[in-house]
Amino acid sequence: MFAVTALLAIALAGCGTTDKQAAGSAVPAAGAQTAQTASTKWPEVLRFGVLPGEEEGKLSRGNKQFVEDLGKELGIKTELFVGDDYTAVVEAMRTKKIDMASFGPFSYIIAAERSGAVALAVKAKSEDEALYKSLIVVPAQSKAQKIEDLKGKTFLFADPASTSGHLFPRAMMIKQLGITNDQVESYFSNVSFSGGHDKSILAIARGTADGAGVCDTCIKRVVDAGLVKESDYRVIGTSDPIPQSPFAYRKDLPADLVEKMKQFMLNYHKDNKNPQFFSSGTQRFFLVDDSKYNIVRETAKALNMSPEQLLK
Repeated sequence: MFAVTALLAIALAGCGTTDKQAAGSAVPAAGAQTAQTASTKWPEVLRFGVLPGEEEGKLSRGNKQFVEDLGKELGIKTELFVGDDYTAVVEAMRTKKIDMASFGPFSYIIAAERSGAVALAVKAKSEDEALYKSLIVVPAQSKAQKIEDLKGKTFLFADPASTSGHLFPRAMMIKQLGITNDQVESYFSNVSFSGGHDKSILAIARGTADGAGVCDTCIKRVVDAGLVKESDYRVIGTSDPIPQSPFAYRKDLPADLVEKMKQFMLNYHKDNKNPQFFSSGTQRFFLVDDSKYNIVRETAKALNMSPEQLLK
């Protein structure tokens, strides 16, 4: 039986503000959602949000150090917020309880539409490799060799707002099975949401689910944490490449603050300051534009999965 660390819920107080002098040129706005005029006051506390599954093991320690190092560079206090689910992080930004967050691609387009999130950077080995994939996995002992073999079985998606744990696995099913979006649930005996990639992977390893949609980097993270072995599961489906998860800021943050955050992130890989934050010694931050996520918007539109509908 695998132990899963309970998600940390941090209650946040309202943000105060403090005057700061300009510390660099303004960053050009990325995407139409940046039209709102930014504030000229810096927050007294900069709060950074992460999704469920990012609060365990090395990545958790890396996130904490990243937030601490960012605060030292900016000269202001910083705090880490871990959402109970994807929607909690989106809503925290919408209500200005967080200022910056690490989103999945699908949760990012929801946050961009609902919460004024603006994509800033992604972690990758190179700009050309700023991609990842969604996998459909089964327990190692399963007889299933392809998605079609899961007919009448149980299937787990991660979260309604997950790109690689819901949107792209669903698109794979529709394409490979020749069914409509409305027929996905009836193809299986039961379809449910686990609440996170880590939970889906653990269910597959335990054999309590017949199939699941998860991200390739998420599996690596859980394996590296020692929670599962590569021999506990098999991959029977792989999606097309997906743009990497963006670090995004709230669009009304001061331009000079955003510029300082950008410069800090672009240089953060130097001297290997936080090896637990990057998945390899060759990873670093690369700037990313909102338009990179149009493929995610188009996929969601094709499946008639409106961001706003998911959050109702």
